[in-house]
Amino acid sequence: MRAFSRILGGLAVLGLMTLASPAVQAQGKVNVGYVTASDFLPLLVAKEKGFFEKRGLDVEPKRIPIITNIPPALVSGDLQIGSATMPLLLQANDGGLDMRLVAGAARHLKETSKIALMVRSTLKIEKPEDLKGKKIGVAGFNSTMDVFVRKWLKLKGIDPKEVTFVEAAFPQMPDLLKGGTVDAVTITEPMRSIAQKSGAAYVFADYVAEYYPDLLMVGYIANGEWATKNAAAIKTFREAMDEAIAYIAANWDETRGIEQKAFGFTSNAPTAYKTAVKPDDLDTYITVGKELGLYRSALDPKKMIVN
Repeated sequence: MRAFSRILGGLAVLGLMTLASPAVQAQGKVNVGYVTASDFLPLLVAKEKGFFEKRGLDVEPKRIPIITNIPPALVSGDLQIGSATMPLLLQANDGGLDMRLVAGAARHLKETSKIALMVRSTLKIEKPEDLKGKKIGVAGFNSTMDVFVRKWLKLKGIDPKEVTFVEAAFPQMPDLLKGGTVDAVTITEPMRSIAQKSGAAYVFADYVAEYYPDLLMVGYIANGEWATKNAAAIKTFREAMDEAIAYIAANWDETRGIEQKAFGFTSNAPTAYKTAVKPDDLDTYITVGKELGLYRSALDPKKMIVN
């Protein structure tokens, strides 16, 4: 699994340093890693509005360029909490790392679907079978969107091996479509709208929402040892995040400014933010992942969730 190989590579670079000292933990110091995505806007709103501070929790958001670098940073203690996709969490545990899901970040809902399989405008695809032999760009191998487009293909009677998958960053996708480097992409907002408006591509399928109307997309994870010792800090973290989510809903125009400042873009509408998680959220990924041959060990969702 390429994603887990990157995790191991990150561990080799960082080294197995000790976790944050007890003194720092006692003060509630929490470094939280996040990547550039609107899914993690509540973290920055909670920091800017003082929702962590008023609860006595010293949180420092840390931008991480690549999400697969987060598990190694959690093991080393450079981070105490970090953003993650569910496949990344499961791959880490499948590979022997003890990682826990401490909070949800964002969900993908059918009624506000943002994820799509888009086809370049110069290519006529009328049915899923027409994708055989084509190149599909994905933001990362074994990422959520990659895993579920493979599952979608299987549900349509297509062997994913009949399609070539190419890794591509979201911002590059419209240009790759225009240039013919890829025939289709799995994409989300705001790049989905950008690709449509530029004429680079058209939406072929809302492939995630078609079969999974309510899916946990991303969350926050922590090293198991740290999570066990810091249950109170995790509870406080979630409370502050819940306040930030409520603030975003009531002050969308203002928080778009925070989003623009932090990420360099703004979303058309708020994401479906929610901190609560349940074992069923991981069961969905485990079932699909095992069908695709991603996991080797028995994975117990209840052991990976901190409530």
